[in-house]
This record gives sequence, C-alpha cells and structure tokens, in this order.
Amino acid sequence: MSAIKKSFTIIIVIGLIITGVFIFVPFNSEPPTPTVTAAGTKIPTTQGSYCWDGLFSAQCVDKIYTGPLDMAKEHKQTVVSPNEEIKIDFKKEPKTIEVEQWIDNENTGNIEVKTNSILAPKEKGKYVYNVLADWNQGDVNYVFSIEVK
Repeated sequence: MSAIKKSFTIIIVIGLIITGVFIFVPFNSEPPTPTVTAAGTKIPTTQGSYCWDGLFSAQCVDKIYTGPLDMAKEHKQTVVSPNEEIKIDFKKEPKTIEVEQWIDNENTGNIEVKTNSILAPKEKGKYVYNVLADWNQGDVNYVFSIEVK
C-alpha cells in the first residue's frame, strides 16, 4: 500500500471515530442536569437517584442520600430576594416537572411551576427545593437550597 493510501485510510478512521463521538455522546445514559438561576446567579444543584434509558444502555443509580435535606448539604445556600423568580432550565425539556419545598425535615408541599420557574417565598428563611423531572427515557430528582434575605 502506498503512503498516500495509508494516510487516507488513517484520516478516514480518525474521521469515523470523531463522528462517532459527536453522534453517540448525546445518547448517553444519564439524565439532563438543570441550570437553576435567580437574578442571573447560578444556584448549584445536587443530583439524586435516577433511572435512564440511553440509546445503547439503561441504568438505575441509587444515591446514598437519606432525603432532600441531606442532599442540600452538598452546597452552600444561595441568597435570593423575597418573591424572586427562580428559573429551572433543562437542555432537554422534561415531560413533567414538579417542585417540592422542604423546611426543617418536613415537605411543605408542591410549589407551582410556571414556564419552568418558581417564586422564592416572601418570608425570610432557609428553603430546600426538590425538583422531580420525568422524560420518556426516565426520571431524576435534583435538590437546591436558597436563603431568602
């Protein structure tokens, strides 16, 4: 085989590998991570247990957390203003999204989600939110915490 044919073959193989990475990486077996923001400030999230069916694999992952309040300890609370809009954006839009509010080891109920946003409470204090998202491929929960000042 001539040097030109060898070079051409190597270029084709490298091109196929690069193409494969760009095609198959989006089909991984983990759910999308949300971007949570308030007034342009990113609020860190902690991923909980999930089940996800990727194109070539499926998996369920159980995290060691005892609940949303335990998960919230992973990150410092983000300070927000009373009634501030908190946006919850996923790269891939879920079929359903629910948000639970937690205070002092108690789930105080579901929070209304409007166009992927919730409002921070009027009252000052520390709050933990459990975001439950569901897609055709599976479901996941994420937790974030805020302090209203």
